[in-house]
Amino acid sequence: MSVVLAIVAAWVIGVVIFQLTCFSIALYEAVNQPETRNTRLTGTGLAQALIGFSVEIGGVLLLLLAWPLGFLPWTTPRRSQPADRPPLIFVPGWWMNRACLYILRFRLRRDGWQDAVGFNYRTAYGDIGRAAEELKDVIERTCQTTGAERVVLIGHSMGGLVCRAYLKHHGGLQRVASVVTLGTPHQGSKLCALSLDPMAQDMRPESAFLEDLATDDPIPGAADFTAIYSSFDHLVVPASYAYYAGVGNIVVEGVGHNGLLWSARVYELIRENLEYGSATPAEIPPAAAPPLHEADESS
Repeated sequence: MSVVLAIVAAWVIGVVIFQLTCFSIALYEAVNQPETRNTRLTGTGLAQALIGFSVEIGGVLLLLLAWPLGFLPWTTPRRSQPADRPPLIFVPGWWMNRACLYILRFRLRRDGWQDAVGFNYRTAYGDIGRAAEELKDVIERTCQTTGAERVVLIGHSMGGLVCRAYLKHHGGLQRVASVVTLGTPHQGSKLCALSLDPMAQDMRPESAFLEDLATDDPIPGAADFTAIYSSFDHLVVPASYAYYAGVGNIVVEGVGHNGLLWSARVYELIRENLEYGSATPAEIPPAAAPPLHEADESS
């Protein structure tokens, strides 16, 4: 028993140290951005950040404890919802599996989205391009099973990049009714430069993978696409790199990277966008268009 407790304690300490390191780097990056360089961090602001960070750590520990549940099969949908509600395909992020998206699945099922598939793929030391190919196979099987012609994609973190790779390279624009991404590093994350994992390396800003996605990107203007992200995401550094130019962007306050998965406020944004269409960027004259790393909407 003492050995088990020691292993669990070491695991918890490791998670806390990793999260604290990311938090410190993200905080340093946030206060040194050109637009915030002269910002003074008040005691109240720091206390709120630490409280939010503590909640994030607790949530991450729970997600990791639930990780084995991700290997349990999700019920294969068989057209149990109206035809105007396509099946949902959930795509998890780096080092996670579909268990982390179960809260979203539960809430959407409660609100009438019965058909859902949790897509499991190799989320560590794998290949994002290969994951996009596997996603295509899952979507085709889902459409055959349900008789649906199109699906809805919900991707968290790296899962959003898997969705984009599928849309661009595997004919996804014809199969997807809408896409919602949560905390996806659409422009990369500087933290990923510290990882040896090739999947993380692909998420470095200006990586060959991200450059490929951005070159002649067919998604803006052609897909119902919403990118939801937090103004202080300690894993997407800087947080503004979660902005995806040309699609609907919604930035929220006070929610962590993984907190996007269980936040009731974020869930309402997801539900509204699925039911009423994506957030449409404001009509801005070209000369007054915002910089690339600036969100165009806020909640």
